[in-house]
Amino acid sequence: MNTIAVIGKVFVDIKGTSFAPLHKDAKNVGDITFSNGGTGRNVAQNLGVLGNDVRFVSTVTNDQIGVGVLEELRGLQVNVDGVDMLEDNGMGMWLAVMDNNGDLQTSISKQPDEARMEEAILRQIDTVFKESDAVAIDLDLSVNVLNETIELCREMDLPLYGVCGHLSVIERNRHLLQGFTGFICSREEAEILSDMSIVTVDDALRVAEVLAMKGAPLTIVTMSELGAVYVDLRTNEQGHVPTTKVKVADSTGAGDSFFSAVISELMKQHPIEDALRLGMRVAGKVIASHENGLTQDMYDSLEQPTQK
Repeated sequence: MNTIAVIGKVFVDIKGTSFAPLHKDAKNVGDITFSNGGTGRNVAQNLGVLGNDVRFVSTVTNDQIGVGVLEELRGLQVNVDGVDMLEDNGMGMWLAVMDNNGDLQTSISKQPDEARMEEAILRQIDTVFKESDAVAIDLDLSVNVLNETIELCREMDLPLYGVCGHLSVIERNRHLLQGFTGFICSREEAEILSDMSIVTVDDALRVAEVLAMKGAPLTIVTMSELGAVYVDLRTNEQGHVPTTKVKVADSTGAGDSFFSAVISELMKQHPIEDALRLGMRVAGKVIASHENGLTQDMYDSLEQPTQK
């Protein structure tokens, strides 16, 4: 079993889903749900369900909701000893408005206390990394945290994988991607980071190659219904893996679940295209539900890939 350190934020997600097409100037009748979320927390959950030994480093608020977040993760066998409990602003809140097709239309995000989160992470990662085989990090963290993580992973020869909870930090500091083993992003994120347009699979492969040459040698770009492409400069391989259409109930958490499944498979030394196929199956399960991450029931129902 691989031990993977996960660094990222915890959010409480408040999602409103309209029963009919949205009207911005009228009241919209629908459903409102509360759930535990945040890219870091989602990745920790997914990796735990996928059978990895996960060490989560983050902060939560010392209240009933924060305690509930930790209890839920412990129930998934995620080690939360590296999560600091703060008296206030230990985690963020995300208010999302979804249309009747389950697609995100707009959102408002309240961030956790960045300074105290940075202090908590920097105080613990050296110890946590010494017990880990790889590191997965949400790139929506401070430059200090990203720099220290890159340096420690280099010193300890640990694979480092990044996923975007939000683009704001990495867009201003694109050079940091050079310190990563692998980087996974969406078509929209890839377009912003490359200043190029993606319409076709060939476009995506060109953009992935540009990003890999400037950043992480393994770069993967997801393209929703078109599947995903990858470029791996370490092996001089590239390719496209198609996907099957899935009825969307709620699109949030899809990227986090895809990222988690891919790095879980890569850490097991499975071929990159097999990793992408599992990533798309896992993401398909998540977006067909109203969950933010993979559950054990979802995982049990997956058709497992044939081992080569």
